[in-house]
Amino acid sequence: MPISITHEIGRLKKLVADLERLEAGVIDPPALMAVPFLDQWIYSSRKVPCLEGVVEGHPSLPDGHGIVTSEVYAHLRADDEYFVRTLSRWYRLGEPRPRVLS
Repeated sequence: MPISITHEIGRLKKLVADLERLEAGVIDPPALMAVPFLDQWIYSSRKVPCLEGVVEGHPSLPDGHGIVTSEVYAHLRADDEYFVRTLSRWYRLGEPRPRVLS
């Protein structure tokens, strides 16, 4: 699945700006009346690209702990090393888990 990094950077910058304005208390509710309206809504979930595996060297999880990362935003391959940037942090990848054929 190709990801347009430039597009994602712009979206994330807008999100950060909105969150900073919300935290600062400068969101003007009357101005939000012009945003799209969502009716008959419920909380839901959707699949996003992420990784799961066994972590080592995580700042808050023990080595050998199985994890599912946050959403993957970027990939980098350099000098026979493979890295991914998730919403939360960078990870250096080891061997992929073998696929199980069903």
